[in-house]
Amino acid sequence: MMTALAILRALWRFFCACFQWVLAHKRWSLIIVLVLYGLFQTWQANSLANDLNKADAQCTAKVNKVQADFDEYKARQKEANEKAKTAAITQEKTWAEQLLKVEQDAGKKIQDAVAAASAAQLANRGLSEQISRANQHLSTASKQTIIDYTIANGELLEVCTAEYRTMAEKADGHAIDAERLSQAWDVVESGVKPST
Repeated sequence: MMTALAILRALWRFFCACFQWVLAHKRWSLIIVLVLYGLFQTWQANSLANDLNKADAQCTAKVNKVQADFDEYKARQKEANEKAKTAAITQEKTWAEQLLKVEQDAGKKIQDAVAAASAAQLANRGLSEQISRANQHLSTASKQTIIDYTIANGELLEVCTAEYRTMAEKADGHAIDAERLSQAWDVVESGVKPST
């Protein structure tokens, strides 16, 4: 306990001596205080500048990381856009080729139908002429000839009726196919998968 008291007394005497020296040497005391204050301010400014440099380095690193991520994102987007454009061009080309083929096939079918219609019209004209000649000779024909003519007309009507029935069935099938194709096209355009 004595040594602690002795240390306290020594410290007290040192502070008293320092205070008396300061009072005796006011100019030097002021210079020393200003030098100490200047040193403290220099140390504080350097410390703050160091903290500012660290914060600036961290901020720059974060900005560079975000910029790199953004550049990578832009590169991926550009690649995806190029792939989408290529896919769209390929799909459009495929559709154009398919459309051209369908139009060529339709043109051929139209030509075939026109040729068949012309042939049917020629056959019809020939049949009309035969019927007209037969009607002219009908008034002078015998009873058996009239009976044979009537039987032939009945058979002809049966054949025509059968052909009309076949044509009606084909037309109905064509109408059903056209409706199904129209509905399928609507599904393709909407992009919705039909339920199975």
